[in-house]
Amino acid sequence: MSDTIFLTGGTGFLGMAQIARWLDADEGPEIRLAVRARDAAEADERLTRVLAGLYDDPPASASRLRAVCADLQSPGLGLSESDRRSIAADVDRVVHCAASVEFTLPLEEARAINLEGTRRVLELAAEIDGLERLVHVSTAYVCGDVSGRFAEDEDGAGEGFRNTYEQTKWEAERAIAEAEHLPAVVVRPSIIVGESDSGWTSSFNVIYWPLQAFARGLFDEVPAHPEGVIDMVPVDHVAAVIDRATFDREANGTYHAVAGERAMSVAELIDQTTHTLDRPAPRFTDPDAVAGDHPAAAYAAYFNVRMRFGDERARGLVADGSRVPEGSEYLPKLLGYAQKAGWGKRSPSRQQARADASDEAAGELAL
Repeated sequence: MSDTIFLTGGTGFLGMAQIARWLDADEGPEIRLAVRARDAAEADERLTRVLAGLYDDPPASASRLRAVCADLQSPGLGLSESDRRSIAADVDRVVHCAASVEFTLPLEEARAINLEGTRRVLELAAEIDGLERLVHVSTAYVCGDVSGRFAEDEDGAGEGFRNTYEQTKWEAERAIAEAEHLPAVVVRPSIIVGESDSGWTSSFNVIYWPLQAFARGLFDEVPAHPEGVIDMVPVDHVAAVIDRATFDREANGTYHAVAGERAMSVAELIDQTTHTLDRPAPRFTDPDAVAGDHPAAAYAAYFNVRMRFGDERARGLVADGSRVPEGSEYLPKLLGYAQKAGWGKRSPSRQQARADASDEAAGELAL
């Protein structure tokens, strides 16, 4: 494979998983990784940290990964003239994963990153000779705080958002739609969690906050509706959808990288978590009554979701055997890795996590 990808957001959790998927492939693409850094030396240092989070012993394929100094908030993405020329001449695919996932950012600050940053990526993509594909990673929650079923071909109402993250991701999708001259595809993940087979993650936010609270016995009540839908999806499935959206010649439109009909209810999640951790189940309280200074305030709205996401197109895109497993299949692995990692205080690499999972599976077979 001679493809070359310009990837933004590669230093984040999803971007790291995407890099690993491509580096683990026998004939993976060349990757130009956009890295926010003052100079090439600092960019290379950040690249080294990314690889350390993935591998204890980086593979030879890591030579296909190269850092490029860039910044979503700078004119022209902050690219040097030579880097911009090189990207325009050599890159044939752009994958835009970068975004601020801070739910409490003021609207204009969120727009500066999630909307204006996307527009700058679009400007760069328009300069690329023979661009094959632009993949924009959005969120399934652009639907806003509504009930029912949100299909892949729906755009959302553009109102009723839970936070500025959802709003600015919806606005970025509108910018993508306006760039009709570009071969763009949108991938909308739901709540991304660790790998389904190893539990590995580099990010312990959103769903991990209540899981950690349960593990430590911090609360005897939780602000959530038991029938709320928790659509969490392992990062390996999201990476598979993005990969196919990037390389499948027939890919088009929007794909939901979600659990879909396999999504758990809040009650199921809490029941399985407390059972796995051997903890008493907490009581449910009204999530709408959570005070703004409560540690759960930023995430409480996601425990009152009454929406299920359609994902028929995404499942068809990765119809080579990939599927989203049931939450009960991988939840113990998420919890096991999180506890080994001290809920983010330590950082076992993806390679180590996968080796541990393999050893544990072998041990179970031997019993």
